[in-house]
Amino acid sequence: MLTLFLLLLLGAPQVRAQADDAFRNGLLALHQKRLDVALEQLTVAEKERPGDARVRNFRGIVLAQLGRAEEAIAEYRRAMHLDPRMPDPCRNLGYLEWTQHHPEAAREALLAALRLSPGDAYARYYLGRVELDEGHYSEGILQLERARVAWPEEPDFLLQVATGYLHLKRESDTRPLLEQIGRLQLNDVQAVRFGALLLSAREREKALALFGRLDKEHSNARWAQFNLALAHLLAGQPAKAVAEAQALTTRQGFATAWTIIGIARAQLKEHDNAVEAFQKAAERAPNQEERWLDLTRELMEQQHYVDAAASAQQGLQHNPTSYALRLRLGAAYMKSGRYKEAEEVFRDLIMKGDPLPTSSIGLAQALLREARSDEAAAVLEDAQKKLGTSFLLVYFQGIALDRAGRPQEAIPKFQQAVLLNPQNAEAHQWLGKAELRARQVEPAIAELKEALRLDPNNQPARRLLVQAYAMQQQPQEAADYLRQMEIERGDVPKTGGEEAADFFFPTWEMPPATQ
Repeated sequence: MLTLFLLLLLGAPQVRAQADDAFRNGLLALHQKRLDVALEQLTVAEKERPGDARVRNFRGIVLAQLGRAEEAIAEYRRAMHLDPRMPDPCRNLGYLEWTQHHPEAAREALLAALRLSPGDAYARYYLGRVELDEGHYSEGILQLERARVAWPEEPDFLLQVATGYLHLKRESDTRPLLEQIGRLQLNDVQAVRFGALLLSAREREKALALFGRLDKEHSNARWAQFNLALAHLLAGQPAKAVAEAQALTTRQGFATAWTIIGIARAQLKEHDNAVEAFQKAAERAPNQEERWLDLTRELMEQQHYVDAAASAQQGLQHNPTSYALRLRLGAAYMKSGRYKEAEEVFRDLIMKGDPLPTSSIGLAQALLREARSDEAAAVLEDAQKKLGTSFLLVYFQGIALDRAGRPQEAIPKFQQAVLLNPQNAEAHQWLGKAELRARQVEPAIAELKEALRLDPNNQPARRLLVQAYAMQQQPQEAADYLRQMEIERGDVPKTGGEEAADFFFPTWEMPPATQ
């Protein structure tokens, strides 16, 4: 780690001529790292000059080095009060609060130091460290780079920076940093984190070599074999993932090994085997909602909606408060044509104060499938009043109003949806459809062409363009779009509530803390 900036402040202590002996002696002892003597002398100086912010600041430095953090914090704050224009105690306080894992207090103090001294490299560097710890990668790396301070070759710190680069998609910076980390001496925990970053950076061969080495070095360790199996899965080698994870399934309670097998089997299109693996994962960890969500996702993918609903109900017996499982149950009911049951599930979620629009959208979908379009529009209008405007709410409001035969009211909803998400082809398609029904042919054609530009395979938009040009008595243009049409799969809107999410990939198993 960097030499503490507070020592750099000292150098060879130069004290103003009028400084008393106690202060001078305290600084000299601090420079010589005789901390007890330094504290004694600075305490004397503080009594003699209680209004001197410099004395308070240096006494805080000594207390911090003695491990008396709370007393040091109090001294720094007193120094800041005595001299609000002095940046040193702000910086020192920020650093100390950071080491004590108090990010908000650290950020506040370091920002105060930078307001007083914008060129303070160490205040900026540690502000970057605070932001990085909090996962604020853009701000953290910006501050670190602006500080122009040499970075320490600390594996944990560099792993954080590499994570930030990946998050920000700065590939040209990520690869050199990963090469630098690869040359360092890493403990097993750091090696696992490094391997995960290599996979994220698409350095699959290096990652697999690393996890293979860890597995050989720890041949009897569950975590090492599990991580090798997970690495194969994430590297796109599902057959090898199954082979590695299979040996772990005999270990009691190790549900995530079955999860790896289930995801791998699904990727291999061995769907019956995937369902069996997910069932075993759920049996071994029934209180983990993710295991039931994986199982129901695979069942719904195979259109086994009745089984999916039954599994969601079983999962809810073990996880009665699971929001995600209730949503999945409602989606399974709706897909299996049990609209009344789906309506009950979604209404129950809304009554319990769902903070997201998902259950309202799910309820609206169930109502739409029962041709209760006006009710669906009212549900979504109420949700918008409670939760605020969002793309999905106004998009489905437009669909409900259009289905209710109210295209003039649907048009502004779709226009709002297009403003919120201009890259969504279906929003443009539905806006064009509503405008066409309202006999606004020219704007309808513009929207439908935009839908096709965004999604050239959008067959409903193509069909509507044929109708639009026919209405304008332009047979050649209509014929051109008609020739391009394929067999349609139906004009059913995609939804957020009924589509299954991705599988819940297991997280890395970390080695024991003591090595």
